[in-house]
Amino acid sequence: MGVLSAFPHCQREVVSLTMSDLVVIRYGHLVLKGISVTFQISLLAMLGGVVFGLLAALLRLSKRKAISAPAATFIELGRNTPAFVSMMWFTFVLPQVVGIRIPAFWTAWMALALQTSGYLAEVFRAGIEAIEREQRLAARAVGMTYAQEMRRIVLPQALRVVIPDIMNQFVVVFKTSTLVSVVAVPDLMYHAHRLVSQLFKPTEIYTSVAAIYILSVTVLALLVRLIERRARRYLIR
Repeated sequence: MGVLSAFPHCQREVVSLTMSDLVVIRYGHLVLKGISVTFQISLLAMLGGVVFGLLAALLRLSKRKAISAPAATFIELGRNTPAFVSMMWFTFVLPQVVGIRIPAFWTAWMALALQTSGYLAEVFRAGIEAIEREQRLAARAVGMTYAQEMRRIVLPQALRVVIPDIMNQFVVVFKTSTLVSVVAVPDLMYHAHRLVSQLFKPTEIYTSVAAIYILSVTVLALLVRLIERRARRYLIR
């Protein structure tokens, strides 16, 4: 420290070189593109998971075996198939089966949405079954149809109950999305792999990417806790 203070121009040069040599700074535009794709596919997968998960949960609750059995199969398929395996299948097998070229972004989305649907279907089912049976009986007593009962009585309450679980699942989806780089979806990990192959600086690049993911997940986790607290206050009222 004393040596650098004696030569202030050298101190400025060291700091300047340190900042300019950081790959994450030099290639910041790629980092921003990558994290943008990561959030896009995570949000879309979460949206698909909510829609298909809720639909699967409703069908699973049907008393008709012909309806509930396929829904149960879909749920178990989503929960028990590893995301990486699903991604490979949707990317390399599905296009050959249907004879249509499907962009890697959407095949990766299918895999993430399938897994998310399976988990959220069970979350929705638990939320629906948590609603008191008396409320449903009262809805039928006043002449409501099953659809009206679900839309006006059951689902609004069930959704409030499962909001924290849905938000926690988004954090899981965000972390799982790191797998999409293996099918050439240009997310943050994809750009990290390319930079490592070009610059041969794996320690710096992967450490920087890890820091970005840790920071992002930490912020998401804090948001989840905030939403969970507000949801609890609303339920208590």
